[in-house]
Amino acid sequence: MNFVVDPFGMYRRVDLEGFNAYKPAVDHRVRLVKAYDVRRLRPQGIILGTSRSHLGLRPSHDGWDPAAKPVYNLAFDGATTKEMYLYLIHAHAVQPLRQVVLGLDTYHATLAPAAARPDFDAQLLDTPGGRALPSLIRADLKVLTSLDTLRASLATVRSQSAREPQWFAPDGQRLGEVFFRRAGEHFEQLGPRGYFEEIDRLEVGFKREGQLAANARGPGRTAQPATAASETSLDYIRSIVAFCRAQGVDLRIFIAPEHAHQLEITAAIGEWATLENAKRALVQLLAEDAARHSGAPPIPLWDFSGYSSVTTEALPGSGNHAEMKFYWDSSHFKDIVGDFVLDRLFGLNHPRREVPPDFGVRLTPATIDVMLAQLRVDQLAYRRRHPEDVVWIRSLLDGSSPDPRDPGVVAISRQR
Repeated sequence: MNFVVDPFGMYRRVDLEGFNAYKPAVDHRVRLVKAYDVRRLRPQGIILGTSRSHLGLRPSHDGWDPAAKPVYNLAFDGATTKEMYLYLIHAHAVQPLRQVVLGLDTYHATLAPAAARPDFDAQLLDTPGGRALPSLIRADLKVLTSLDTLRASLATVRSQSAREPQWFAPDGQRLGEVFFRRAGEHFEQLGPRGYFEEIDRLEVGFKREGQLAANARGPGRTAQPATAASETSLDYIRSIVAFCRAQGVDLRIFIAPEHAHQLEITAAIGEWATLENAKRALVQLLAEDAARHSGAPPIPLWDFSGYSSVTTEALPGSGNHAEMKFYWDSSHFKDIVGDFVLDRLFGLNHPRREVPPDFGVRLTPATIDVMLAQLRVDQLAYRRRHPEDVVWIRSLLDGSSPDPRDPGVVAISRQR
């Protein structure tokens, strides 16, 4: 029954309208679904990354190498570099890859221990030469004989008459236009401004939890890996680079364009040095790779996370339900921004989609110091232009209530 109903879209052998064509359980098992989608679709181009890439990057963008098609968005929420690496190996084992776009957040390029999320199951993934076949069979049986899968199958059959638009696209992208506008979604309930502020609050909470966990490990432990050196988050980025080099895969890397609020939270929480060190670490890693492969083009690293006309987009006024042009919230960008990113990565100049000139910088050993210095200058300029935003973020940290008459706002305004 589980094989025929196929509630997670693992096989797609039977798809009947009114019976199982609508699969609401897919939304909650994205890692599982994507592992099987890769096996079924056999893409030659993939996107790796977190929810930012999952939501904002289109496999249908016209900059992809035609030889790399079909392209599949293999990013998913909360992806760690270890998971990205293993899904990369999986995709290449299924079908040799030609092109990979890797979207990173700065917290990925650290000496934090490599990790996998609780719902990650390596047995679902292929390895070169089919060595994982017995594990794959066991993994399939584990899913197909699970009571949880049976419950999902029953729920799938019952839900066909109450079908809702699905945000999970066939090419793996999460469709923001559908996802954020679902009935009952906070984006619809709170409005774009209220939802943006909710994500700001969550980000502060996440960072504080991370700091508490680091403090619990004891003084001097935060900068040291808790496991073997080959098992840090940064080392899995190194493994991704080394694998793509060895297999002749065209790899392009970028740092995701979070909204300036995220940068301000990072600074306010005391993690600015960590952000700068992460960018330096990525530049150093790729410089070492380039030195080992002097006869080949260097792997490009683009940074979109600075203060630009895109990332400093003004928020709608309080009570205003107008949407932002570039962002769903302070963490997640829209398709138009994802198109700008891919235009830069692929060197594409689209006549009807001009990339803002201040959006995106190429990081290299020759530019990293200048770029980091400019980032600090841009930060001061942003704070002078957006004093209310600065006070809002400060209020999230100290529990106060931002007020436009606040002395802090007045003082910052006078610095314009």
